[in-house]
Amino acid sequence: MSSAADPAPPAASESPPAKLRLGTAQFESVNAPAASTPPPVEVRAMLHDNLAHEKAAGLHELAPLPARRSRRRRDYWLALAVGNAVFALLMLLGGRNPFTLIYGLGGMALFSSGLTWVMWVVMDDH
Repeated sequence: MSSAADPAPPAASESPPAKLRLGTAQFESVNAPAASTPPPVEVRAMLHDNLAHEKAAGLHELAPLPARRSRRRRDYWLALAVGNAVFALLMLLGGRNPFTLIYGLGGMALFSSGLTWVMWVVMDDH
């Protein structure tokens, strides 16, 4: 039973570990140096040539974009109608409560002024 727990002794063919020490390593050169080395690749020259070819082909000239119709006015009126309809529906469902009416009208005013500010001042034409 104790033999299963004991580690096996090292085999006789294994050599003891080598002693490690600090020093300069000596390497043996395996590959012979090349007779002639190719010239180094000039990346900037290649990029300059590519740019010259692209400019000659006209790839760096921008044409004016065609004018397109703005959808801002349509989107503004649609969002204004839908947003105010939501507040009006909440006021109608609130019954005859004056607080619901006041808060609904205030919500409509806040929504309308906020939407107007965002659509006509903050946003660019889309």
